[in-house]
Amino acid sequence: MTIHLNAFPLQIPDKALSVCRIPYEQDRLEVLRAEHKTTHAFRRQGDSILIFSQDGQYPIAGKTEAINLKDNFGAFCFLVKDSLIRHLNSLNRRPTGFNPIELVSAKAEDNLLATVLKEEYPFQIYVRYRIDTRIINEKPNLVIDCSTRRTVSKNCLYFLGKSFDLTGRYVVTEQDDGHRKLLGCVTDIEGDVLHIILPDGQIGRIQAQEAYLEASRKNFDDYVLHTHGKQKDAIIEKIREIVSSFNGGENKKSRIDTLKKYFQSRSIALIDGTRVDIEEAENIQSLCGQLEKPVFVFNDNGEADWAEKGLSQYGPYTKRTFDRNDPSICVICAQHDKGRVEQFVRKLLKGMSGNKYFTNGLEGKFSLGTSRVEVFVTGTDDVNGYKNAIETAIRKKADDGGRWDLALVQVRQSFKKLDVGDNPYYWGKSLFFLHQVPVQDFTIELLTQSDYSLGYSLNNMALACYAKMGGVPWLLKSSPTLSHELVVGIGSANVGQERGVGNQRIMGITTVFSGDGSYIVSNTSKAVVPDAYCDALTSVLGETIQKIQKRMNWQKGDTIRLIFHASVKKFNKEEIEAVRTVIDKYRDYQVEYAFLKISEDHGLHLFDSSSAGAQKGKLAPPRGKTFKLSKYEMLVYLIGQRELRQETDGHPRGVILNVHKDSTFKDIKYLSAQLYSFASHSWRSYFPNPMPVTISYSDLIARNLGWLNQLPGWNDSIMIGKIGQSQWFL
Repeated sequence: MTIHLNAFPLQIPDKALSVCRIPYEQDRLEVLRAEHKTTHAFRRQGDSILIFSQDGQYPIAGKTEAINLKDNFGAFCFLVKDSLIRHLNSLNRRPTGFNPIELVSAKAEDNLLATVLKEEYPFQIYVRYRIDTRIINEKPNLVIDCSTRRTVSKNCLYFLGKSFDLTGRYVVTEQDDGHRKLLGCVTDIEGDVLHIILPDGQIGRIQAQEAYLEASRKNFDDYVLHTHGKQKDAIIEKIREIVSSFNGGENKKSRIDTLKKYFQSRSIALIDGTRVDIEEAENIQSLCGQLEKPVFVFNDNGEADWAEKGLSQYGPYTKRTFDRNDPSICVICAQHDKGRVEQFVRKLLKGMSGNKYFTNGLEGKFSLGTSRVEVFVTGTDDVNGYKNAIETAIRKKADDGGRWDLALVQVRQSFKKLDVGDNPYYWGKSLFFLHQVPVQDFTIELLTQSDYSLGYSLNNMALACYAKMGGVPWLLKSSPTLSHELVVGIGSANVGQERGVGNQRIMGITTVFSGDGSYIVSNTSKAVVPDAYCDALTSVLGETIQKIQKRMNWQKGDTIRLIFHASVKKFNKEEIEAVRTVIDKYRDYQVEYAFLKISEDHGLHLFDSSSAGAQKGKLAPPRGKTFKLSKYEMLVYLIGQRELRQETDGHPRGVILNVHKDSTFKDIKYLSAQLYSFASHSWRSYFPNPMPVTISYSDLIARNLGWLNQLPGWNDSIMIGKIGQSQWFL
């Protein structure tokens, strides 16, 4: 059995390269690259610009020195990628980017869409390669990844000629190097002239033949509907299957190996002609680890490594202390869908006979007793219709002297296209949250699922409902240590109606802490704009520490371990200093901390021959497989071969954990195992998550509060009440 990375070691020539060093200035670097890129290579290194030459001549005077490639991996990897770009340009292949280099095939046989839509089509789905270098265990490697990319070959004039409405669609312009840059959103069309709202909010004009439709999923799907009408859904599904199959392990590895062999046969020549050999990928099976399954804690401290089994055997963790038994539940739905919705709600509460995991429904599975349900219908599908129904429901319960324990709100997929102020989905949440009522939405389209699929959907929905009502389905058991642990997750969401116009990144923060050997998701969470992020981080951290030091009876001299997870950025000096400011207030304790960046977008894959004969997920590693990339980096698979649902699901992607060098706690194996456990701790689904709850929950908090804050009358202080003490955002 073998396990290989899609990373190929590079042999570093034992020689020194002549280089000219000049002071760094951004404008100077851009000018030099524009004027001399065919004969020279320019690399920023700290406060300097390094100039590499083909013949030892330089376009500008500076300090000349020799660089030994074996002592400067950064310069070596830069020169390797520079040489690959030069080679591809010589073949007129027009690669784009540098970190990584992106190469989109232009061969007709590499257009996957042509196998579904035989006729000439303005959209294509081409094979895409991403090429980069990476230092793995102190060796430079060439990393090659293969996937697909949607492209558009025809300009906007073509689409106007086909009577396809471009209004409200994003368009791009093509740069000299072939890269297409977002221009803006079409607001109006005057003949062959497009009126565009630009990223700065100004209105621009451009000839239709000079702009291209953005190759987005929305534009693609809408154009297929335009050309094929009722066949659209079947075509889209067929395309999804073909693309997913293409991204399967066998095909991905074969494509990667083919491009690697091509580069090997040509050999890489650096700018001065020095040759670099590419070696074969090593069998790293003996270097890979396998993490143990996490253990969950249920009622009466029952334990199981499978959540479904534990719930069935012991019941939820808060079975004996849950305070919303025989819950009052209101249902909001469209008048013309009432019958079907009532059937759906009954299945949710009472279960589905013969279903493997959902025979007893929400009531039986979580020991809730018998629900008291009332249905309130909307006269219309707009905001006013929902407002009226919700206000009627709230007034009815207030008159009875009580409060709804849960609201089930039926929405539609089409609501996603509405502005937030016109969207019943967000108004429904805000109105119920104002009265401290948790909300579980479901789309009317969900009701069309087969009973087999619906059983899985209802099972996950019931789990989220229980958590939203304040229940704890299970806790995640941790191995007791000598330290008290607090884990802070930092996620984000982009919130805004128009991309580039008033668009905002919202940061979400959530906390998880270990008490008596079990991890508990805290209710101390916030969502803020990036400018207020450091202050919010210190605030949440301070509040949480104060809360749990009393609850867990911390003693003077105890070791407190703070672990920070982030997925969207590197930890910078400001964040680290903010944390240190909080830590300084707790000198009575021994405080250690780890800053952990979690990345999905890295291009590395493990190919495991042990699954070569599997029906689905060929060459996919199992969940929990790890490979240490360096002293500070670990590749971990949170989703593996068995978690794939069908043959066309493609190759699973691992995450890379990177421990910041300023951390005082750096046990990467411990941190990897902990992160792996958190990927099973979501109360949104029974399936393992591709990201840990520290990140996924933070993303959900950021997205929900980000949109709610755009509604008139909303205030985050609403979340201070009981609603904020539940997992309302699931």
